[in-house]
Amino acid sequence: MFTDNRFVRSWKKDRETLKTLSPRQKLRFIFDYYRGLFFLAFAFFLLLFYIGDMIWQSHQVIDLQGFFVNDRQNLFPAKELILDFSSYYGTPHGHRIAFEDSLYVDLDSGSEYHAASQGKIVAYTAARELDFLVAPKELAFYYAESFPLYDLELLLADEPQLLTKVQNHLISTTDGTGTKKTCCLELDTSRFLQNPAYDGSDSYCLLVLSHTSHAQAMISFLRYAYYLPPEPFR
Repeated sequence: MFTDNRFVRSWKKDRETLKTLSPRQKLRFIFDYYRGLFFLAFAFFLLLFYIGDMIWQSHQVIDLQGFFVNDRQNLFPAKELILDFSSYYGTPHGHRIAFEDSLYVDLDSGSEYHAASQGKIVAYTAARELDFLVAPKELAFYYAESFPLYDLELLLADEPQLLTKVQNHLISTTDGTGTKKTCCLELDTSRFLQNPAYDGSDSYCLLVLSHTSHAQAMISFLRYAYYLPPEPFR
């Protein structure tokens, strides 16, 4: 009861104070005195959002998951690509495409954001949930040496038209298993780098993780990237 009365008296006093203030001062007063409550409310609604998102995702089947790293020129806009590729691929009901373009990694930086981005890449790779990764060339080579990767010539062995398009842009390097293979694809001639905003300062490369269980969807994504029509059957 004492606590309730104290809260009521405090609220009445604040209300009287607010009457004497200008609109701008009122906003400042409310922010200063009630920001703790606003933060708790924000945290609560954020928690509800995450719970809802987790429940929704648990009922969805991911057909392809890819990360675009250090996309400073918005060459790989994830939301747009999800919609466009989903339409191209014919993603069935209950399935979804999962792309992310908000990851930024600088291996020499102590930034918490860079560390968190790197941690997410490593975690998703370790959990075998990541199908492919696109990053600037130097960073892509770092990941190529760190992760087990698909040999792209083997992946595209039954796709002669697509293989011809990318053949001159495939790079051989040693992957995380210590095996030399054609596991890095420069995307210079792909649709992504045809963006007028692209200034040519970075060469982006695509890597496919060897553990992917979505090889056919990965091939479809590469067909999409190089302006080839969808495969009639999957």
